[in-house]
Amino acid sequence: MKQVSRKFLSLFLALALLGSLSLPAAASEALGEDLTAKDTLLHEETQLSTNVFWSTAYSDLRTENLITYAPNGDVTPIVTYGEVLTDRSKVSDVAKTLEDQGYRVVAGINGDFYNVGNGLPIGIVVTEGQLRSSDAGYYAIGFRADGTAVLGKPGVKVTADLGYTGHDSYGASAEVVRQITAVNKARVAAGGIYLYTYDFNAKHTTGNTEAGVDVVCTIEDGELAIGGTLTATVEQVLEASEATAVAPGQIVLSANLQSDSYHVDALRNIPVGTEITLTLTGNDGWDDVEYAVGALYSLVEHGSVASGLQAGTNPRTAVGQKRDGTLVFYTIDGRKSGYSIGASMTQVAQRLIELGCETALCLDGGGSTTLSITEPDELAAKTFNTPSDGGERAVSNQIFLVADSEPSGRLSHFYVSADHTYVLAGSRVNISAAAVDTNFIPMDKPYSLKASAGDMDGNVLTTPSRGGEITVTAESGGKRGTATVYAIDEPDAVAIRNSSSTIITTMTAAPGTETQLKATAAYQHLPLHADAEAFTWRVNGDIGTISETGVFTASAPGKGSITVSAGGQSATVEVTVTKLALKTVEDFESGVGAVYGGMGVSPRWNTNAEYVRMGKGSLRLDYAGLSEGPAEAPASYPVSAIYTGVSLWVRGDGSQNSLYLL
Repeated sequence: MKQVSRKFLSLFLALALLGSLSLPAAASEALGEDLTAKDTLLHEETQLSTNVFWSTAYSDLRTENLITYAPNGDVTPIVTYGEVLTDRSKVSDVAKTLEDQGYRVVAGINGDFYNVGNGLPIGIVVTEGQLRSSDAGYYAIGFRADGTAVLGKPGVKVTADLGYTGHDSYGASAEVVRQITAVNKARVAAGGIYLYTYDFNAKHTTGNTEAGVDVVCTIEDGELAIGGTLTATVEQVLEASEATAVAPGQIVLSANLQSDSYHVDALRNIPVGTEITLTLTGNDGWDDVEYAVGALYSLVEHGSVASGLQAGTNPRTAVGQKRDGTLVFYTIDGRKSGYSIGASMTQVAQRLIELGCETALCLDGGGSTTLSITEPDELAAKTFNTPSDGGERAVSNQIFLVADSEPSGRLSHFYVSADHTYVLAGSRVNISAAAVDTNFIPMDKPYSLKASAGDMDGNVLTTPSRGGEITVTAESGGKRGTATVYAIDEPDAVAIRNSSSTIITTMTAAPGTETQLKATAAYQHLPLHADAEAFTWRVNGDIGTISETGVFTASAPGKGSITVSAGGQSATVEVTVTKLALKTVEDFESGVGAVYGGMGVSPRWNTNAEYVRMGKGSLRLDYAGLSEGPAEAPASYPVSAIYTGVSLWVRGDGSQNSLYLL
C-alpha cells in the first residue's frame, strides 16, 4: 500500500525536527483545497485512491474514491444485472454472486440510470457479447475482451428483413424490411416495432398492457450482437390484448395497434413459417464490445467540460478515459456534512480532466453511488464508500473489475494499513499487515513490524509525543510493505463534546453526579484520532474533580469551568453546579423496600389511599403487643456524603409513642 500526502513539502524532515508537521494546502480548481491523499494497489494496474478536500465555498469536506485501471491480462471489466433486466440488485450482493462463481472482485460501482417504476435501465446493456437492451440514443461505455474501452454513443441499429415480399409506395414488389425501434424497452403506443427476449422481465413476457400485434419467433442461428446477424422462424402471429410470453430461445416482435400501419401491417402480414433476419450495426469501435452499460450524460468531450450540465451538489458516479486508454471509475460521496457534501456535474467533469481524462460520462448518482472493493488482505468485497441513503441502494446494473481468485502461493509483497492515519501525537494506532501473493490473494506468512518512530508493541503503535510522519514496515523473505501514520503535535483546535458528540461551551451538573466529557482535536479541517490520555484536563474552581479520561464529578454548588488542552490548544466549558436537590431514597411504590422486621416490629406494604401521602403506596409498621422499651425496623440505603439530612412523611397513630430516625 502506498499512502502519501499529495505535494508534500520537501522540507518535511526539517519541520519534523521542530516538532511540527505540515500537510499540503494546494488548491484544486475542481473540488477545493487538497487535504489528504491515499493510494492502495488493489491488483495489477488497478489502484484505489481516496482523496479529501476542503470546500471554502461550503466550509465543508469532500471525499472522493476512484479506481484507476490500465487494461491488462489479469483484471477484466464486466457488466452485470440481475436474472432479468428489470431486476435491481445491490453492488455488494452481486459481488458475492461473482465470488461464488470463482471471481475475485477487485472493484465494482453502480451503473446506468434506470426507470424507478419498472427498474429498466435507460441506456444500453451488453453482456457476454449479447445486446440485452438497446441504447435509446444515449451515451455508453463498452469494454472489449482485452479490457480496452470505448466511450460515446453506440448508435446501435437493428434492421429486420421480415422474409416476405410486399409492395413499396409505388406499388412495385419489394422485400419487407423494417427498423426495430428498441430492444427490451417498454413499448410506446406509436413507437413502431419493439423486440423482446426471455430476460426482459421476471414474468418472461413482453410486459405490454395495450392491444397490439406480436410475432413469436424461434431463433435458428446467430445472436443479438453488435455487428452480427440473427435468423429466426416465425411461429405465431398474434392479435395480442395483453403481454405475450417469451420462452428461452425465442424473440417476439411487437407493435402497438396505435402505431402506424407501416409497422403494424408489416407484422400482421408475416406468414407463419417465414424466416426473418435481424442485422445489428453500431458506430465505429462498438462491433467487438463484450460488455457495455449506458450513461445518461456526457461530462468531458475532447478534454473539455461538456456544455449544458445539470446543476446541484450531490453524490456522483462517473467513468473517464485518459488518452492512453487508462480508465478512471470515479465516485464522490455527498449529502453528509462533516464528511462529504458532494459535487456538481461540472465539478466532476473538471476533476476528471484534472485526473487526465479526455472523455468522461456520468453514471447514476445520488443514493445509487456505490463503490465496492476487495482490500488486499481480504477475500471478499465490501462497500468502501458511504452511500447517502445510509445503506446501499439496489440498482439496475453494475460495472465490475474482476480477476482470478486462485492463489499463486508465491509471495509478492505485504499490505500494511493503520486503523487511523491522522492522529494526535501520543495516541495509539492499530496496525494490520498481510502477506499478498502474485495474484493479490492474502497468504499466511510470518513477518516483523518496525516503526520509524514511536513504540511498537505487537501490532499497536504508540506515536511519539513530538509528532511527525511515522513509517511502519512489514518485512519477510526479502519482501516488504509500508503504511504511513501522521502524528500531529500541534492541532489547530480542540473541543469538548458531550455524550452525544455535540460540542459544548456550557453545562450544568448536580452535586454528586458524574458526567462523561470527550475531547477532540482537528488539524487543517481534519478530525484527528486521539486517545483520551493525549489530553490534559483541569477543573477551575471548587466545583468538583475530573479524571484523565474526562469524567467530571460535581461536588459543592457553585460556578467554575473545565479546560482541556493538547498541543498548545485548549477549550473551556463554563460549569454551574446547582444547589443541592432533593433525592428520593425510597418511595415504597412497589413494596417495603429495604426495611425488614425485628425487635417486635413487622413492616407491611400499604395501598390504602387514606394512609398514602404521595403515589400509591406507603410503609406500615406494626408494633402491637409491645409493653415497653424501644422497637426497631432496620433499613439500609446508600446516601452520598454530600447530603446532610434525611426527611420523611409520617402519619402517627395517636399513641403518644416517639419515632426516631437513627
